[in-house]
Amino acid sequence: MSIGHLEARFSSLTQLIRHRLLPQPGEVLVHVGDTVQADDVVAQSHLEGQLYNLDAAGMLGLSVRSLKRHLRVAVGDEVQEGAALVSVGWPGLFRRQVQAPFNGVIQAITEGHIFIRREPQVYRLRAYVPGEVVERYPHHGVAIRTPGAFVRGIWGSGPEQQGVLMVMVGGAAEPLTWDRVSLHYRGGILVGGTLDDSRVLYRAHRFRLRGLIVGSIAPALRPLCQQLNLPVVVTEGMGNVPMADPIFDLLLSCHGRPAILSGTDRNGHSGPEVIIPLPDKVDAASTALMVVRPIEVGTLVRLTRPPYMGVIARVAALPPMPQKTALGTRAEGAEVRLPDGRKEFVPFVNMELFE
Repeated sequence: MSIGHLEARFSSLTQLIRHRLLPQPGEVLVHVGDTVQADDVVAQSHLEGQLYNLDAAGMLGLSVRSLKRHLRVAVGDEVQEGAALVSVGWPGLFRRQVQAPFNGVIQAITEGHIFIRREPQVYRLRAYVPGEVVERYPHHGVAIRTPGAFVRGIWGSGPEQQGVLMVMVGGAAEPLTWDRVSLHYRGGILVGGTLDDSRVLYRAHRFRLRGLIVGSIAPALRPLCQQLNLPVVVTEGMGNVPMADPIFDLLLSCHGRPAILSGTDRNGHSGPEVIIPLPDKVDAASTALMVVRPIEVGTLVRLTRPPYMGVIARVAALPPMPQKTALGTRAEGAEVRLPDGRKEFVPFVNMELFE
């Protein structure tokens, strides 16, 4: 990170550009100037099916040579799910078979193994955010501009989802408890201060919530989040850290609004994030969000490492030379004023910009 620049992780009002790209070249279905909704398909491509290896000889206890006598298919054959690839025995008398696990094409038969390729799949790329198409990349995708509020998380899990934002706690440090997660909130994105109860995750998955946003999460719950494939965005980190007040206040002000949440990194373009479209509150002439911008004295930053993790501070000075850190190393950074008035030097890598 170059001196004097930080990544913007929070914005209460901005214009965002989101690039939507196909995993491989295909067809772009929209044009510059088109207005799209989050669920609209903007591009599509045909993906080659995965290749699977079936150990047919091993499954039936046959030798490689004897397997050949019982084959019911040849290389190049198209097969349907459930079709017999190998059949041993007499009809109706303890017949044993290896069946096709899905529709596909036989690619190879060698050394007792049958290689079958799943039939091609159509990959449909959705817009992800409502907005205007501002760039079109032939055969690859588009860039979409949308006005709204934006929060980037520290950690996340699960796919992209959208739902109604619902703040379920009264303060940034209040935990989200299991009794506040019910079928009544199906399709919603629930907001809590902290999360340390696995029952919250199980109930959110059972009742088909669209996702959770919390300040921090108990480290032991991370594998469960990933196992359930539940969209979760954590704004501060692991442990018991309250959500930053500006972020909590923003989410509270948007209670009841549609929101978009992405728990996992999408093709390396962005990390876990929350976007709340606000089309009626943003000047259409405003420009796109710059995620890298200069930091100046007076800038509001959030500290991201202990002992000040989650603390909101203001930049008091920008030393021109690298300074000594608590670990004895030297790093580029800023002198910040903490809420209690103290000044501390913090490396740039341990803070993030609030806008």
